[in-house]
Amino acid sequence: MIPIRFRILALIATGTIINYLDRINISVAGPNIMRETGWGKADWGWVLSIFLVGYALFQYPGGSLSDRWGPRRIVGISCIGFSLFTALTPLGQGALALLLFLRFMVGALESMTFPSFASMNARWIPRSEFARAQAILLSGVYLGQVIAYPTTTWIIEKFSWQTVFYVNAVVGFLWVAAWLWYTRDTPEEHPSVQSEELEIIRSGVSEKSRDETVSLISLLRNRVIICLCLSYSIYGFVAWLFMLWFPTYLTEGRGFTTMEMGVVGMLPIGAGFVGVMTGGWLGDYLVKRGVSARVSRVRMPGLFILASAPFLIIGVNVESNNFGVVSFGMFYALFSAALSGFWAVPLELNPKFVGSIIGLANSFGNGVGVLGPIAAGQILERTNDDWQIVFYLAAFLTVALGIIYGIFVKADKLEFGSSRSSK
Repeated sequence: MIPIRFRILALIATGTIINYLDRINISVAGPNIMRETGWGKADWGWVLSIFLVGYALFQYPGGSLSDRWGPRRIVGISCIGFSLFTALTPLGQGALALLLFLRFMVGALESMTFPSFASMNARWIPRSEFARAQAILLSGVYLGQVIAYPTTTWIIEKFSWQTVFYVNAVVGFLWVAAWLWYTRDTPEEHPSVQSEELEIIRSGVSEKSRDETVSLISLLRNRVIICLCLSYSIYGFVAWLFMLWFPTYLTEGRGFTTMEMGVVGMLPIGAGFVGVMTGGWLGDYLVKRGVSARVSRVRMPGLFILASAPFLIIGVNVESNNFGVVSFGMFYALFSAALSGFWAVPLELNPKFVGSIIGLANSFGNGVGVLGPIAAGQILERTNDDWQIVFYLAAFLTVALGIIYGIFVKADKLEFGSSRSSK
């Protein structure tokens, strides 16, 4: 019989897939929308980035609320909200300002989901399985994109780009119904958890009072947290630049048709999925072997990041389309292998406040990540579509990221002054 914690983890992975369907769909549909509306790349850079503004603003509140009140209800509110605004997105074709508002709301409501999922993992998953659980959580980042490329292009070809958003919204509503029906905030609350599984979970999970919280000021005063947020900011800049502009690069920079892009675009993203799962497995394996958290959660991911940078340079310069796609796949595999380290470190810092720490780091990552698509759009607009400059900038920042994360981020236990909500 499959343990209940693994079933909940499967629901979480499915939820992250839906999250990424609802944020990547507009990137894949972008060339069609720009042709119909006449919006230029600079305008479109804002459309891609406004999602991240809303997404960054509510990460910490979402994580903090999940730590205090439980992630089940916060995820439910989040999914119902972003599915609704996804369904409304086609209305934005009438005015750029309306589309910007709708995408902002999708981002704002999605922002609570990932830190809430991390908070759920911290309650259900023992430390020896945590990096893998976080990697599975993050697998939706890649599987969502892999699914979004062919399905979105197929729906556009067979129906219209507007239909994509209606379909994605219905999927979100169906998933949240299953989430609210099956999940509980803690193993003790779930009627199907057996005593054997509860013992396994509790042997590696820190006890936490439901109403415990850590203040934002306490987090921001800590140097380790600041270094984590700074490094994740750079990670977000590069990741969002790559994810949101790569479909357009394939069609305009490499000459692929829309349908070809839908197939070819899956390959680097699939490599990213392999990377994040490998990084999570390797991190947990090293912890089980007695390797320090500093090495397994920090130094090793830092090396992965540094090793990924040259493949960006190769990918944008090689003449062969096939070799170019393979090179970008190598970049994304190595870059993504480091991601489970970012998401496992908060458990090492303080297992009681995983949602709050990840929420804060994600706020910085996506707040600065806003600038990635905007910067790429401005560069392309001002340089007559010089894609080399875009990817050279990404490679430079990737090297800086590897150095900062690998050297300055720690994985030692931190103590914060906690507060309790009034009864």
